[in-house]
Amino acid sequence: MIIAISDTAARQRSAVLAADGIIPPSRIEYIGSRPGRGGAGQPQAFTIEMTPGQEFGAHYHTVDQYQVILHGEGRIGRREVSTYSVHYTDRYTGYGPLVAGESAMHYMTLRAEADPGPQYMGQPGARERMRPSKRRFLLKCDIPTLGAEELARLEQPRIDTLFPAHDDGVLALAWRLGPSMTALAPDPAQGGGQFLLVMDGELLLDEPLGRHSTIFVHPGDESVAMRAGAAGAQVLLMQFPRGGQAETAPSSPQ
Repeated sequence: MIIAISDTAARQRSAVLAADGIIPPSRIEYIGSRPGRGGAGQPQAFTIEMTPGQEFGAHYHTVDQYQVILHGEGRIGRREVSTYSVHYTDRYTGYGPLVAGESAMHYMTLRAEADPGPQYMGQPGARERMRPSKRRFLLKCDIPTLGAEELARLEQPRIDTLFPAHDDGVLALAWRLGPSMTALAPDPAQGGGQFLLVMDGELLLDEPLGRHSTIFVHPGDESVAMRAGAAGAQVLLMQFPRGGQAETAPSSPQ
């Protein structure tokens, strides 16, 4: 079953959770549960709004994940990133630190399977708990969005390849759809699940999905039939590897 949530709905729900002390105000829940609160095997998407100069240390996760810079700038390790940059890491692949720049850095984390929390490299035993994986670190920086006039001139969908298809299904694309244009997303059975993230404009599914709205597609679902709103739509599609399965690891505070 395809899961979709608008940015507006996610922020409204998160405001309630923050008011109840369940999540910090800097966290926006889109899909799934918070790390360490169950939901193993279920998709997970959330945004962290880092303040200027804030830093998260180098760490790894026990599941595969994408991260998308939604606002601001900073760096991941030594690599400079800004809006919109897309980052993929395999499970048990160390990366970081994440450091927000002068104008802050907001990023969305997307996982086909929930994770119990980051394993910081400086913690005792963290390196010993790492297990074999492909250890991929993929990064595409500064993905532009087209202006309204450029979108209006499109005669057919434009597809930009961010990460070419890997033999296990990893793939990332940017779709540009003109006003009211339609397109069929790739078959989700080719990978281990897909996330679609609206960068700009609006997708029309069961409800209008505007900027930063998020969709998860299970491998057994039908391909998403995308239809752009009156101003067009620009959409990131991020596909996970086949055969992923989350593994249990101790939870860290962040």
